[in-house]
Amino acid sequence: MRGPTSAKLFGLALLLAGDIADAFYIPSMGPQSFKPGERVPLNVNRVFSEHVPLPFAYYDLPFVCKPQDVHRPWLNIGEVLRGDRIASSDYELIMGQDSECRVLCTKTLTPAANEEAGRFVEQDYLVEWIVDKLPGATVFLKHGNDNTKTKQKEYEPGFKIGSYGKASGRAYLNNHVTMHVLYEKRGEGRRIVGFEVYPRSIKNTSGGCPDLKDKTIEPLLVGEHKEAKVTYSYSVRWVEDTSVRWTHRWDRYLTATDQQVHWYAILNSVVIILLLSGVVAIILMRMLNRDISMYTEEEFRDDIEETSGWKLLHGDVFRAPNYGGLLAPLLGTTVQVMYTFIVTILLSILGILSPSYRGGLLTTGIVVFLLMGSASGYYSGHLYRTWGGTNWLKNAVMTATLVPAPIIGAQLILNMFLWYQASSAAMPFSTIVLLFVLWLFIKLPLTLLGGWYGFKRQPYSEPVRTNAIPRPIPPQPGYMKPVPSILLAGALPFAVIFIELFLVLKSIWQDSFYYEYGFTIIVGLILSLTVCETTVIMVWLSLNCGHHRWWWRAFAYGASSSIYIFAYSVFFYFTRLRAGMPDVAGFVPTLTFFVHSLLISAAYALCTGSMGFFAAYFFVRRIYRMVKLS
Repeated sequence: MRGPTSAKLFGLALLLAGDIADAFYIPSMGPQSFKPGERVPLNVNRVFSEHVPLPFAYYDLPFVCKPQDVHRPWLNIGEVLRGDRIASSDYELIMGQDSECRVLCTKTLTPAANEEAGRFVEQDYLVEWIVDKLPGATVFLKHGNDNTKTKQKEYEPGFKIGSYGKASGRAYLNNHVTMHVLYEKRGEGRRIVGFEVYPRSIKNTSGGCPDLKDKTIEPLLVGEHKEAKVTYSYSVRWVEDTSVRWTHRWDRYLTATDQQVHWYAILNSVVIILLLSGVVAIILMRMLNRDISMYTEEEFRDDIEETSGWKLLHGDVFRAPNYGGLLAPLLGTTVQVMYTFIVTILLSILGILSPSYRGGLLTTGIVVFLLMGSASGYYSGHLYRTWGGTNWLKNAVMTATLVPAPIIGAQLILNMFLWYQASSAAMPFSTIVLLFVLWLFIKLPLTLLGGWYGFKRQPYSEPVRTNAIPRPIPPQPGYMKPVPSILLAGALPFAVIFIELFLVLKSIWQDSFYYEYGFTIIVGLILSLTVCETTVIMVWLSLNCGHHRWWWRAFAYGASSSIYIFAYSVFFYFTRLRAGMPDVAGFVPTLTFFVHSLLISAAYALCTGSMGFFAAYFFVRRIYRMVKLS
């Protein structure tokens, strides 16, 4: 595993994955060209906050302008689940024609709508508009990496719905936007390569365009319990940008993360895995060789029989686990989840799931998960028969329902609270019916087919026979008791991923784009090795202490770092989401965050738990086969 060839392959993988993360891009959708004078649609989507995990459909806000005739495009299931509610608007963008100022509408706010506008401003909500699949962005200028005085543009998706003065406690609503639409010329057509939005709050009760050159104009105050008249207006400017090609127009959204952070995380992970591999190679292999040599020497037989250790458990170590009918479906589902993650990440690296494919990551994940039902049934059925199970149909149905049922139940309960809050994060009833139909007609039949085939296969042949009477388990030392040993096993895998974990959580909860899947693959491979080696060490220590019921422990050791991930999610909530805004949290946003964090941690536990279990299974079979041969 650590030979020169393996080291070269690992180094090559690092270089290739880094190059992929840095430069490889295949757009999912073809470019669309607009001719001068052609109307460019502007769609509105939703409002979201980096501090409150509750998005809302833009037209559900009572203080915005809504067209008389709203057209809503078809949304894929991933878009619906992430809270997208895309709809047409009355904003007129004509390719190549600048507009100094136009009035969209004048709206009279009720006292309740006025107060609600103030709450949205106070909670730092951002607005998401879309032009040619590009979200409207707030522009930041940062110095380039060449140490020159030139500044580079970086985009953050969305723009502020208003500004809030913490000292004064006043909220000001942005009712005028200046839109800069960047394009490149391609023959007679023009392709959009950027969409920048510069909002402004202007007190305007005239019903016409305000004086935009007046810098002293009073902002529009909201949040008071009284009627108010709001005039919404906008300006449009078309800018030819020769520095950005259409194929790289997402780069400005994706450059917010310093790649050195990823390389530091990888270096940290490599150091950990090398140290851990050294422990496995030096301590385990030396001790195993010594123990096996002692076991085969005649003069040591009597001493060995009077001592304890892993070699005395050969008649009990492959005894069927307690609740094997529960462990087999659980392991089958974990294989399904793990395969889903692997396939989805590989498709992302190939560029198929680029950011222009809205909701593509979730949609693809769901489709792959459904199709992998046959794999879950196969592994579950095979293990179930190995452990002496006889009812393959019951096992297959349990495999199809054991994990999805509690997840769907938790999501449905949460969905009722989201419906009450009128959040766009709530799944529509039609989506719930669609998910059930997909489970019933795709997931369940594939799981039954895989379960039947796996059960028909010959069971795994264990290297040693099992005794009729189980050996009693001696008292365990303190560090090998369940809670301390599980916490100890999870520490190193968490140390491998905690830096990358921060970026993933930021992408999930603060709507930043995460598209550096090459680094994800590298960290994922190192994490897999760490989980497997940690689980092997902990299982070997457990066997050395005379504990032959290792099956559930192996799964728990592999999944143990999920405890740290959930704890880190709680830390992220209080230090990032609620940082500087302790008064904006409510019961439903807090419940949403913790339920989803728990589900994410559970999915991670399923993947790493299965890795640890199968690594330990391979290790235990290997060492007892060595004893048998000796």
